[in-house]
Amino acid sequence: MDPWLKLREEAASILREGINSLGWEPPRRVEETLTQPPDPSLGDLSSTLCLELAKGMGRPPQEIAQELVGKMRCRGLLERIEAVRGYLNFFVHLPSFADLTLTEIEKAGERYGGGEEGKGKKVIIEHTSVNPTKPLHIGHGRNAVLGDTVARILRERGYTVEVHNYIDDLGRQMAETLVALSEIKEKPRGKFDHILGRLYVELHHLLEDRPELEKKVEEVLRELERGEKLSERARKIAERCVKANLLTTDRLGVSYDLLVWESDLVGSGILQEVLERLKRTPYLVRGEGEKAGTWVLRLPGEEEKVLIRSDGTAVYTARDIAYQLWKFGLTERTLRFRFHSERRDGTKTYTTCKGGRVMRRFGHAEVVINVVGAEQKFPQRVVSSALKAMGFHREAENSHHLAYEHVRLPGDRFSGRKGTWIGFTVDEVLEEAISRARELIKDRSVSESLRRRIPEGVAVGAVRFSLLNTSP
Repeated sequence: MDPWLKLREEAASILREGINSLGWEPPRRVEETLTQPPDPSLGDLSSTLCLELAKGMGRPPQEIAQELVGKMRCRGLLERIEAVRGYLNFFVHLPSFADLTLTEIEKAGERYGGGEEGKGKKVIIEHTSVNPTKPLHIGHGRNAVLGDTVARILRERGYTVEVHNYIDDLGRQMAETLVALSEIKEKPRGKFDHILGRLYVELHHLLEDRPELEKKVEEVLRELERGEKLSERARKIAERCVKANLLTTDRLGVSYDLLVWESDLVGSGILQEVLERLKRTPYLVRGEGEKAGTWVLRLPGEEEKVLIRSDGTAVYTARDIAYQLWKFGLTERTLRFRFHSERRDGTKTYTTCKGGRVMRRFGHAEVVINVVGAEQKFPQRVVSSALKAMGFHREAENSHHLAYEHVRLPGDRFSGRKGTWIGFTVDEVLEEAISRARELIKDRSVSESLRRRIPEGVAVGAVRFSLLNTSP
C-alpha cells in the first residue's frame, strides 16, 4: 500500500468519526477537504472542513475546529491533530510512517512507487526549450530537471510519456546570433554553445556603439521568418548548438524523445492552418487603433492578445497555440521526422525535419504538460483559452502549465544580453560539484574505477536535488 495514501485514509477516517460523534453533516466528502499545507509547521495534511461547516452553522471556524479536535483520537500513522485558525492540521507519526515505507519498499523492490493508473494514456511533456544560441545556465537546468522528474514519475505510474524539447530557431535571438557571427571577427574558444552565448553578449555591447546594426538584425529576422536561404544556415548553426546543449543535458541525466524545431512547425503549414481556423471563429479579429493591421485574439474574460503582427508575422503565442493543437493530434497537417541520436542508456531521440517520414507515434496525446516559468502564466492561459474557443474543451482542460520560479542571482536575474549567466552554466556548476565530490572521497579507500565514477554521480544527484528541493 502507498504509505501516503494510507495516511490520507486514516486522517479521513478519524475526521469522519469525529463528525459523526457530534452529529454534524459535512457539506462534502471529508476526503476532499484534505490538502498538503505549504508550510511543514502546519502539519503533513490539513483540512478545511471547519471553515466550510462555519458557513452553515453560524459559528467561528476556530471554535468548531477546537470542538472537533476534542472528539478525535489519533492512531496508526498519526501523532497529533491541531486546530489553527479554523484549519485541522494532521501531523504524521514519523517512526510508524518510516516503518511502513521501508516495509513497502522491501516488498515492491524496484517497482516501489509504480502503478498502472496511467495505462493506455499518453502524456506529452515539453521542457527545456532553450533558444539554440547559448549554453544552458542553471535556471534552464532547473526547467529541464523539473520536466525530466515529472516524466519519470508518470512513466512509473503507467503513463506513456513523450518528452519534447522545442527549439526556436526563427526568433530574434537567432537573428542576432547570425549578425554576431558575421560582425565579430575574433571568436571566443570553447564548447560551441558557450561560444555562441559569448558572441551574443558581445553583439549587445556592439549595438550600443553601432545602433545601425539594429536594422541588419531586423532584416535577418524577416529573412528567417520568410524561410529564405539564410534560414538554412541558421538551422545548421542551431543544430550545432543543440548538439552541444544535449551533451550537457545528457550529463544531467535528462533525455528527450523528440526535438521539435520551430522552422519545421512553420514550414509544415501547421501554423498557417491553425491561424486560418482561428480566423473562422468570432475571436480572432482585425486590430483597431494602435493595433490596426494586426490580428487580435479576443477571448471572454481575457486581456486581448495580438497573434499576427501588422507585417504578417506570427507572435510566439500563435506558434504555441498551433504546437499545442498538433500535440493533441488536432491538425490536418503534420510534421515529419528522422532519427537524431542514441543516448547512453540505449534509448533514441528523434527530430523534426523537412522531407522526413510521417510517424504517427508522435503527438496524439491525452494530456499535455508545458514546463514554463511562472511569468508566462498569461500566454499559457491564452493557449488553453484558444483551444476552448475552437471547440476543444477536453483538450483545454488537459493542457497543464507546470509553472515555477526562476533561479536568480543575488539581487539580479540571469540575462543573456548582459552575460550574467557566465560562470553559472550547467556545465560549470556540474564541474564545480564534481570537484567538491572528488575532494570528499580523496582520502577514502575505494578502487580507481569507483574514484573516477563516484564524483560525477554524486555531483549530478546533488545538483538535481538542489534544483528540485526549492518551491516554487
